Amino acid sequence: MILTIRIPSAVRTAAAAAILLLISTTADAGDFFDDVPTKSYVREDVALDVVSVGDRGGDVVARVRYLRLFLDPGRRDVAPDLWPQREMLLVERASGERVVFERLTGIPPSTDAPALTPQGRVGLERGAVETFARTAAGSCAALDGLIRSGSLDLPVAREDLSAPTVRLGIAQALGATLDDRDIDVIGDTVPILLRAESQGLPLGPIKLLEVLFPGRTFARSTAALTFRVSAATPPNPSDAPWSSMTQAPELTPGVPVY
Repeated sequence: MILTIRIPSAVRTAAAAAILLLISTTADAGDFFDDVPTKSYVREDVALDVVSVGDRGGDVVARVRYLRLFLDPGRRDVAPDLWPQREMLLVERASGERVVFERLTGIPPSTDAPALTPQGRVGLERGAVETFARTAAGSCAALDGLIRSGSLDLPVAREDLSAPTVRLGIAQALGATLDDRDIDVIGDTVPILLRAESQGLPLGPIKLLEVLFPGRTFARSTAALTFRVSAATPPNPSDAPWSSMTQAPELTPGVPVY
């Protein structure tokens, strides 16, 4: 027997109104890239073509590039292995649509209790959604995360992501910036990336989807696909239109010599 619980429309409306009160246009987290070093050294660089197989095999479905960067803190008393890192997954679909998933780790925590540290980002040509984490205790410590969608900030408690009202609030925040096509681009791209993981493609940058789409399961694509090392020039975050979707780092091969 399946038990269906129906929430009265008045209750849903009240919950939505309460969620909207939590969403603000303040910029307490600062710009995502404010404290992110721009000079970087490339530690990993993987470029793949996703190719269809079958009757019309040979068509490139998508081009993917993964970059893992060591971010130069401007100090030489810190070993490179302890530097902040930035991971980028740039995906260009055959349809011409593009999306970039990013993850930051090792950014020094702020000593300011209300401050938040950038963690993950999804950039599309029509907008971006970003996640932050609170790094110090304070009066708002229970709300240990923040989702920024365009100019809207939504404080969240990461341990409460299973709550229906929290999920509703996140969906509303994303809907303020991303349209249905943006959501479809993300939803259609992630299954391809999950397939490419078997080819050695790291997928750390898509971990933020656990926060942006709590409870949603992305299944691996079942399409007839194969993968090959890209023979074309891979997506470059410094080139248009990628440069308008992310703050491009300064890419330097290898690691610095002391």
